[in-house]
Amino acid sequence: MDEDNDLIYLAGGPLAAIVLGMGLSSLRSLTPASNFAFVFMALTIVVAEFGGRRAAVATALTSALSLDFFLTEPYLRLTIEDKHDVIAFAGLAVCGLIAAAFGSQRSRRESDLDRANAHLDLLHFSLRRVEEAGPPETAVSDIVKAMRGALPVSAVVVRDERGHVIAASERGPSVPTAAHALAAESLLASGEAGFAPRGQPFPVDGGRIELYFGNRRVGALEVWGNGSPASEEDRRTLADLARAVGAVAAAHRTHTG
Repeated sequence: MDEDNDLIYLAGGPLAAIVLGMGLSSLRSLTPASNFAFVFMALTIVVAEFGGRRAAVATALTSALSLDFFLTEPYLRLTIEDKHDVIAFAGLAVCGLIAAAFGSQRSRRESDLDRANAHLDLLHFSLRRVEEAGPPETAVSDIVKAMRGALPVSAVVVRDERGHVIAASERGPSVPTAAHALAAESLLASGEAGFAPRGQPFPVDGGRIELYFGNRRVGALEVWGNGSPASEEDRRTLADLARAVGAVAAAHRTHTG
């Protein structure tokens, strides 16, 4: 949904800049072209706030061209005669790009905050399900469903220490066994070193995290990435969830004997 919204502003912002230039052309004899730059600047700031960096940059550049084409002499040509209009054109382009950069950073921070809140909600829900009474299988199943909705994964499967499935997401039963063993902390495939490159997705062919409780292996959590970038926060949340699922898997082990 956010991507569709960004595409709307990517197309609508530059179009609005062109329409704005056409609309202001009836006033160009009343005031210098430099005064119109503020209107285009306001448009760029609005687009940066709601449409992100790409849309804001496209709007800023189109605004400068619209100012040149419609509001500076010679009109309806991409040339400028007056040096003051050249300064207005360059100033609008530079300030528009600055506004686009700062506005998009604010949108990104808000997006990161929303994602962090979603992770906290997921962890809170998972811990509450661990504490609640009831069959362990039901708790694991609820946690697995919540994971698929909040993390960049396409399928999740939880197995006991014998390899039997305790719970699986909607696509879980149709996927093959996970191809990689993942380190619980860094969530890198076995054989890799260091930390995951920034934004590297979870393995699309599956990764397996061994589950332990009280230093005893109680099963495995298998995840399949959906191709979307996995942030540091995504990896940390998944590692914490593996601990919670390990506690529930231990209860399942006791429950089944």
